[in-house]
Amino acid sequence: MEPPVITEQSPRRLVVFPTDDISLKCEASGRPEVQFRWTRDGVHFKPKEEAGVTVHQAPHSGSFTIAGNNSNFAQRFQGTYRCFASNKLGTAMSHEIQLMAEGAPKWPKETVKPVEVEEGESVILPCHPPPSAEPLRIYWMNSKILHIKQDERVTMGQNGNLYFANVLTSDNHSDYICHAHFPGTRTIIQKEPIDLRVKATNSMIDRKPRLLFPTNSSSHLVALQGQPLVLECIAEGFPTPTIKWLRPSGPMPADRVTYQNHNKTLQLLNVVEEDDGEYRCLAENSLGSDRHTYYVTVEAAPYWLHKPQSHLYGPGETARLDCQVQGRPQPEVTWRINGIPVEELAKDQKYRIQRGALILSNMQPSDTMVTQCEARNRHGLLLANAYIYVVQLPAKILTPDNETYMAVEGSTAYLLCKAFGAPVPSVQWLDKEGKTVLQDERFFPYTNGTLGIRDLQTNDTGHYFCQAANDQNNVTIVANLQVKDATQITQGPQSAIEKKGSKVTFTCQASFDPSLQHSITWRGDGRNLQESGDDDKYFIEDGLLVIHSLDYSDQGNYSCVAGTELDIVESRAELLVVGSPGPVPQLELSDRHLLKQSQVRLSWRPAEDHNAPIEKYDIEFEDKEMAPEKWYSLGKVPGNQTSTTLKLSPYVHYTFRVTAINKYGSGEPSPASETVVTPEAAPEKNPVDVKGEGNETSNMVITWKPLRWMDWNAPQVQYRVQWRPQGTRGAWQEQIVSDPFLVVSNTSTFVPYEIKVQAVNSQGKGPEPQITIGYSGEDYPEASPELEGIKILNSSAVLVRWWPVDPAQVKGHLRGYNVTYWWEGSQRKHSKRHVHKGHVVVPANTTSAVLGGLRPYSSYHLEVQAFNGRGLGPASEMTFSTPEGGLARQGPATVSVLRSARPP
Repeated sequence: MEPPVITEQSPRRLVVFPTDDISLKCEASGRPEVQFRWTRDGVHFKPKEEAGVTVHQAPHSGSFTIAGNNSNFAQRFQGTYRCFASNKLGTAMSHEIQLMAEGAPKWPKETVKPVEVEEGESVILPCHPPPSAEPLRIYWMNSKILHIKQDERVTMGQNGNLYFANVLTSDNHSDYICHAHFPGTRTIIQKEPIDLRVKATNSMIDRKPRLLFPTNSSSHLVALQGQPLVLECIAEGFPTPTIKWLRPSGPMPADRVTYQNHNKTLQLLNVVEEDDGEYRCLAENSLGSDRHTYYVTVEAAPYWLHKPQSHLYGPGETARLDCQVQGRPQPEVTWRINGIPVEELAKDQKYRIQRGALILSNMQPSDTMVTQCEARNRHGLLLANAYIYVVQLPAKILTPDNETYMAVEGSTAYLLCKAFGAPVPSVQWLDKEGKTVLQDERFFPYTNGTLGIRDLQTNDTGHYFCQAANDQNNVTIVANLQVKDATQITQGPQSAIEKKGSKVTFTCQASFDPSLQHSITWRGDGRNLQESGDDDKYFIEDGLLVIHSLDYSDQGNYSCVAGTELDIVESRAELLVVGSPGPVPQLELSDRHLLKQSQVRLSWRPAEDHNAPIEKYDIEFEDKEMAPEKWYSLGKVPGNQTSTTLKLSPYVHYTFRVTAINKYGSGEPSPASETVVTPEAAPEKNPVDVKGEGNETSNMVITWKPLRWMDWNAPQVQYRVQWRPQGTRGAWQEQIVSDPFLVVSNTSTFVPYEIKVQAVNSQGKGPEPQITIGYSGEDYPEASPELEGIKILNSSAVLVRWWPVDPAQVKGHLRGYNVTYWWEGSQRKHSKRHVHKGHVVVPANTTSAVLGGLRPYSSYHLEVQAFNGRGLGPASEMTFSTPEGGLARQGPATVSVLRSARPP
């Protein structure tokens, strides 16, 4: 059996137009079959008994249609209707249906007089359309069916009137026609044309704004929650006023407010309680202003906080139906039972209303009913039907008997016992010894019949009994509990720190209940690694996890998961992958005004440190114009610093990059920055390694190490070379060259010169250069060293001495002395002549040499020559003989310095 439930009904407001039939809907389900009845304005209404109309009503339906024989028949059926659907279990009720009959719209007869107005004045052309139950649309057009143009000066209000803030002679027309469109009847009717006559004037007077609508200074409006709010202000004046909207009590809700009709209309969508308050419109022109204040009160039709719900009860139980509603003003709540107001029922101890709730005590099967809660305020009506079904059923346990439950030691087991019956049966659990389980605090029954057993022990294994009983019977089932050994991880993985590219090994060992299937799986950051399909990356076997070729993406949490069908335990380890830093992600150049002082501020976002703190950042630059793809260091900054001000060289096309460095090395460089060019400047340096040397006897070649391009300070650099003989105070000779050398011709042989080389560019000269001493070209020495004598040291060695050569006769830088000697064999011992020749070179500050390895009792010829960069001078010659001695020692001559050269 099913109580009646309304399944379909007409809308709360129903408008019938002259060409329509009246159709009221009311359908309901229920078993036994539902019977229907209607009321109109609270009085029983039988449509089939109405005279002069045709009524159609299908069997087993509450819906009906009334067709009349004239266009105005619906007028006599206007009113408030309600449908009731009943069977033996109770009566359900529809909401109120307000039926309204709309006649054919007609404009009331009126004499429309011409409207005369002087140019510049304001005027209102009235519309006043016939009333309508449905919203209608208003249009102003002329006799050619063309819309009257609207703008800031000409406006149609929400009431349909046409407002002119000031009229122009071009507004002079005799056919201003108001059209009203009635969507319900699908008809458009028009008012008599209005003749607007504008008299021209040469003295249009400026005037400050005045509101044409609303006409008073303030008004009060009620806005409905959830509905739109429309406020309007239309003003007149010359020049044409503008409209501005303000909300003194707070900001406008920008997401829900729109301004229309040239700002004259404010529309607020989906009104909420916080929209309550003051709204102000301000009409302004150059002469002054006028204002109107709307005081808006937000009210609400009734809405549900707690809607009464249908429910099933057993005999003797108490039913409570809550009906909580809200609204502004606070709605009035009334209760009905089977469509009859509770106040009209006979006084019965079973029914009472307490704080809006309907409470029915000691319910019996005969008390099955349908209740209605209705809430009403001036903005609307809420209705809810809720049925109470009282049944009487013996206790029954829906959980199967002899179920087996398995759980592990230390966990919680849940034994089910879902019971049903009316009245609701009581449920209790007994242990394997027939005692109530409540004697042990580890056992806790739930209201739905389930028994929980926490902190399981091995001796909890056994049979448990659930008994369900009501006033008709009691039933029992048995539940079997088996407590297994809990899974334990005896050795879990250990956290590790490893370098990128290496491998890591995690181990895991666990113990399980021998009667259960078990498994060990590995997870990485929650992902099952056995299912990853990456066999080259992960090696998994016998509680072992090896991860090869570590990358930074591999770092994270790795866990060993050991489990059976009953429990799962997990041991987690953290892997950190370390290595050189990542690339610096982004560079930014700022403080461009510092470029005038050849400075700029460089900032960057920190690089990924890859678990090793960044120790420093290396800043480099490239000049794509002068040295593309070659990077130069500008210095390093500490690793906790992410910006620095750089001192730059003038006229360099700087493109920067930054590289992070930690203890594992350098990361990839950052992307290159944008290019900045420092301004040109005079050179700050001069070339170094300046030398003056002749390559001929009559010239001097001046050379130097050219400036690096980054020291040019301008697009090109040249060199100002100056020279003069040393010791003179005469003028400097000079020449500007681009190559890093200059040949000075027609010089005397080996003359010292003072030399200066200075860098020069388009912006000026470098600093005053230092003086370097150079020499013109050398010539062969003119004099030979004067021999002082020979001292016999032994039979195979002699000491040769000579006087130093006069420096003026060296004709160059004295580099040293060349000593040459040879032996001429004796005719007594040899049939042929033999020559044994040797030589030694001694430094310029030495005037002696030891000649060793000589033959005893032999005659030698000796030559000594001075030499410079040009070559050897003339030789001094001498012959000498060695004394008799033992067997001569063969071998090369050796040199020992005995004394330094005598000063010249």
